Amino acid sequence: MLPENIVQLALKSRKKGLTAKEREVLDQWLLENVELQEEFHQLVECGSVVQAARLFEDIQIRDAWQNVEQKLSSRPGWKKRHLTIYWSVAATVVIMLTAGWFLFRQSPVRTESEKVVQITPGSLKAVWVLEGGEKYELSENLGRDITNSGGATIGKDSLNTLVIQGGNSGQRSTVRVPEGGEYRVVLSDGTKVWINSGSELTFPMNFEKGERVVELKGEAYFDVTKSKEWPFIVRTCRSSVKVLGTSFNVCSYEEDALEQVTLEQGGVEVKHHDETYLLHPGEQFELDTTNEEVEVKPVNVKLYTSWIDGMFRFHNMPLDLLTVKLERWYNVHFVFSNEVCKNYRFTGAIRKDVDFNEFIRLIERTTNVKFIINQKDIIIEEK
Repeated sequence: MLPENIVQLALKSRKKGLTAKEREVLDQWLLENVELQEEFHQLVECGSVVQAARLFEDIQIRDAWQNVEQKLSSRPGWKKRHLTIYWSVAATVVIMLTAGWFLFRQSPVRTESEKVVQITPGSLKAVWVLEGGEKYELSENLGRDITNSGGATIGKDSLNTLVIQGGNSGQRSTVRVPEGGEYRVVLSDGTKVWINSGSELTFPMNFEKGERVVELKGEAYFDVTKSKEWPFIVRTCRSSVKVLGTSFNVCSYEEDALEQVTLEQGGVEVKHHDETYLLHPGEQFELDTTNEEVEVKPVNVKLYTSWIDGMFRFHNMPLDLLTVKLERWYNVHFVFSNEVCKNYRFTGAIRKDVDFNEFIRLIERTTNVKFIINQKDIIIEEK
């Protein structure tokens, strides 16, 4: 059940709009109460139905009742109390019909081609490529030992996780995660890595003494095993992140306009060109790749790390950035009909395993855009 203050904010959002503080309270509640979001959006929609019914009642019910009264009053023995009963029934029927009509008009209409296309969410899958070119398919719920061409066990693929178990210290390998996938890896030192869609992580089979260095293209979350003697370094195409033992998220796709390092626990040093930036828990390093500007700022860490727990969380995110994340997970392509659509913003949280159509319906309810599905191409237009 929705809290009373949230009910009030929902109704106010339809009438007068919210203050900045009220919007902040509502956005935070939406992010933290995923299971109640559907009920919330239904309340907002029903609020508009009630308003429409009342408007219809003011204009039409009086005329409708006059017609009923004229016909019934001519009958002998008709009592006023009967008229009162019929008034209630007539008014109720009209309001119910109005509400049904309004809901029908508000419901998004899908074409036949849209109904046929089923776009499913991503899954746990990856490819592990050794330096010599050997490849191993990694997939969900596949439990097995992985051996190299010489018969030696080099890894275990179990519980949707690749555990590195052997190999030459100088040998490197890469885990590649395609669009519509993600996977987990445990490195030889025990460091846990969650690799997101369209990303790849390159690492040595065994870390040599000195530094533990990995290379990332895309996005990954790291839970690094502590070692004072052996710093852990994540290199991207633009920066490097140095830690001793901590939990953090790195998002560095070559095609993206932003590179972000978000620290959950511990401490990290981000080096970009000749500058070094020290992060504390709850802070984010953000590099704008278009102008090379850097900002270190406090953030809600869950917005950047909840993907490893099977959740999407967005706070006031423009659609042009949000759709990039959806493209990678659902393996689709978005096309904006105009520049204005890119600037609409969305706040909410939803499970990553939901059907694509359910996700876009949620966005349609809370923004002024609609989605037209043409196979894997998704066109975004204003309503």
